[in-house]
Amino acid sequence: MAALDPHGSGYDDYDAAYDVEDEGAERRPMTAIKGAGFSSSKGRSSNFDPMATDIPAPLEKTQDTSPEANIRNLEAKVHDFLEESSFAVSKRKFQEVLVQLANVYQFCEMYTESINTLMVLVKNKTFDRAGRLRVNIGNIYFKQGKHLQAVKQYRMSLDQIPSDQQQLKNRVLKNIAHCFVKMGQYADAMKTYEHVLEQTPIRVHGDMCVVPATHRSIACGRAEQEMEGMEEREPGNDFQTAFNCILCYVAIGERDRMKRGFIRMLSLQLDGDPDGDKYLNVQDDSQVQMFLDAVKDDQLRGLERRAKKHAERYLLLAARLIAPLIESDFADGFDWCIEKIKASAFNPLASELEIHKALSYLKVKEFKKAVKLLKGFEKKESHMLSTAATNLAFLYALETDYTQAEEYADRAIQADKYNPNAMVNKGNCLLAQDKHAEAIEFYHEALAVDSGCFEALYNLGLAHRRLGDLDEALDCFLKLADMLPEHAEVVYQVAAVYEELEDFDQSCEWFETLIGLVRTDPNALRHFGELYDKLEDKSEAFKYHFEAFRYFPSDIATISWFGSYYIESQFIEKAIQYFERAAEVQPGQVKWRLMIGSCYRRTGNYQQALEVYKRTHRLFPDNVECLKFLVRICTDMDLPEAQDFAVALKRAEQMTERKRSATTRANSGRRTRSGRTLGHSASKARASSGTNSLSSSTNAFPADAAAVDAHEAEVTPKPQALDASYKDPIGQMPNRPKTAAQRSQPPDEENWDDIDDDLLPD
Repeated sequence: MAALDPHGSGYDDYDAAYDVEDEGAERRPMTAIKGAGFSSSKGRSSNFDPMATDIPAPLEKTQDTSPEANIRNLEAKVHDFLEESSFAVSKRKFQEVLVQLANVYQFCEMYTESINTLMVLVKNKTFDRAGRLRVNIGNIYFKQGKHLQAVKQYRMSLDQIPSDQQQLKNRVLKNIAHCFVKMGQYADAMKTYEHVLEQTPIRVHGDMCVVPATHRSIACGRAEQEMEGMEEREPGNDFQTAFNCILCYVAIGERDRMKRGFIRMLSLQLDGDPDGDKYLNVQDDSQVQMFLDAVKDDQLRGLERRAKKHAERYLLLAARLIAPLIESDFADGFDWCIEKIKASAFNPLASELEIHKALSYLKVKEFKKAVKLLKGFEKKESHMLSTAATNLAFLYALETDYTQAEEYADRAIQADKYNPNAMVNKGNCLLAQDKHAEAIEFYHEALAVDSGCFEALYNLGLAHRRLGDLDEALDCFLKLADMLPEHAEVVYQVAAVYEELEDFDQSCEWFETLIGLVRTDPNALRHFGELYDKLEDKSEAFKYHFEAFRYFPSDIATISWFGSYYIESQFIEKAIQYFERAAEVQPGQVKWRLMIGSCYRRTGNYQQALEVYKRTHRLFPDNVECLKFLVRICTDMDLPEAQDFAVALKRAEQMTERKRSATTRANSGRRTRSGRTLGHSASKARASSGTNSLSSSTNAFPADAAAVDAHEAEVTPKPQALDASYKDPIGQMPNRPKTAAQRSQPPDEENWDDIDDDLLPD
C-alpha cells in the first residue's frame, strides 16, 4: 500500500487516473439491459480505431517519470523511514534505527560515535538545522564532563539559531550557565542567568504588537523615542533561572545581590492562577456554567497548579537559603524575607516561612522561641494551624512531655483530619505510654491516609515488636525495606527481628547487607560479632569485634569482649591490656582494676597483683571486694599487712551494713536496734561459739578504732585464722597439675618375694 505523502504525490496520481478514464474510455452500462436502436454515446463521433491503441485501461495509473515526481517519491520514503525510526526509538529497539543513528549512539553511551555522526551532518552546508545538532553535541560533552567544549558548541549553536527563536536561545544560554557552574565560574554563570532573565518581551500600550526587547530594528529608533513612555517590560515567569541566579549570589557571597535577586524573583508572575475567580464563579446561564464546570478539572488547570507549586517551592528554598546570610542573625533575615513576601503576590507563603523560622530555632536549640512562634498559629487558618500543632507535638515529645504532645497532636488532627504526620505523633505519644494497641490504630489510620508514610510503617513495626508480634513486625519492616532498600535503620530492624526469631541464617544475611551500607558503624559491627559469638564461630566473631574496635577503640562492650576472649584462650597478658584500656575509659569503675589484679594472680605475678590491689584500695578505700583480695593475697604471701587489711575489711563491711540498714529504715519506716546493741549481741554469739572466722563476725567490731583494739585484746588472745573468701571477677583459676603431688614409695623388702621370676634379669 502506498504511503500518503502530505506533499500530494499519492493523491495527485490517483486523481489523474480517473481523469484519463473520463476522456477516452467508454463508460460501463449502469444496467444489464441496453435498449436497441439509436444510441447517443460520447464515443460516436470519435475516429475509428480498429486496434484500440488510444484507449488506456480503465484502472491503470500513468507513470510520471519527471524529476519532480522522483523527488516527491524519495521524500515520501524518507518520511516513512523517519516515522519507523521514531517508533523504534519509542519501543527502545535501537538496532532497527537507521535515521536517528546519532541519538541511538547517545542512548547507548557511545558518545564518540554519536559526535562523529552529528559532525558529518553539521558540516553539510545544505542542512538548515545545524544549530540544533550542535546543541545535541554540547549535551553529549556536558554528560562527559567536558564543560569547556560544551560551552563552545552551545555558543556556535547560538550563531546558527534564527533570531525569531528566542525561547530556544534562552534554553541554550541556560545550558551555558550550567556549564559555568560546573566549572566553578560563578561570576560568568551569574551574568548569563541575568542575561536570560532580561530577555523578556516589551509590552507597548495601545494597538501595537509586542516585540522582543533584543530584536527591535534599528529603523524603529525614532518610533521608540516617541513611544518611550508607552512601553513596559513584562516580568517573565522563569523561577528556576531566578533561583539559580540566587545560588550564584550565595556562592559569591554578595548580600545585596541576594536581596535584589529575591525581590526580582517575587516580581515574576505565573501564566495562570489555578485558584482564580474564573473557577469559582456561579453563572445563571446554564451554558456558561457548563463551561466553567468543565474547565475546573481540565488539563490546563492541572498545568497551572503544577506551575504554581513549582514557583512556590523555589521561592521558599530561596528564602530559607538567603535568610541566615543577608543579616547578622538568621531571625532578622527571616523577618526581612517574610516582609517582602507579604508585600508580593505570594503573600500566603509568609505563614509557611514562619514555620521554617520556628524549625530554625529548633536547630539551634532555642526551644522557647520556637514554641512561642508556633503557638502564634493557633488563631490562623486550619492548614497552618495543623502544621504548627504537628511541630509542637513533635517538640514536646522530644522533651518527654507526652501530655502536651498528645494535646497538640489532637489539635492538629482536628484542624486537618487527613494529616498523617499528626496521626504518627499521636501514635508515638501512646507508644511512649505503653499503650501499644491504641498506637497501632493511629499508625494504621496514617497509612490509610498516606500509604507511603514511612514513619507510620516503621513505628508500626516497632509497636508490634514491643508486643512480641514478631511476624507482624517483620512484615512491616520487610515492606519498608522494599521501599527504602538503602535505609540502614530499616535493615537493622529486619536483622534484629530475624535474630529474635532465631533464624540466624537470615539474620546474618541482613547484617551483611547492613555492614555494606554502614561499613564504619562500630555498633553494627559489634552486634554482628555478637551474633557469630552466639553461633560459636569465634573466628568471625573476633573479625567483626576487631573491626568495631578499630573504628571505636573506647567502646566498653567491645573491650570487655576482647578481655573475656583472651582469658578463655589463656592469653592473660593480652587480656590485661584491654582491661587497662577499660580502666582508662571508665576510671570510676572498680571492676576493671580488680580484673587486672586477678589476671596478674592467674599468671603467678603476685607482687604485681598486690600493687594493683593497693592502688585500687587507695582510690576506693571502702570497696569490700578489693579488701577481700588484699586479705587473701597478703595471707597467702604471709605478710604482716594482712591483719591491717582485715580490720579495714571489718570497718567497710560495717559501713556497708549500716548504709543498707539506713536505706531499709528510710524505705520501710520501721526502727531497728542501734549498731552498738547489734555489736554486743554478735560478740556474745562469737565468744560462745568459739569461732574466730572473719566472715562470720561482720558486726562484732565497734565503730571506733580504740574499741577495736580493746576488743581484740579481750576476745582474741591469739592470731585469728582469716577467711578471705571472695568471688573472682574473671572466674575460677584452672587447677594446677597434680602429677607430682605424691611420690611413689619404694616397696617393702619383705614383699620382694611376690615378684615373679620372669621379671628378674637372667
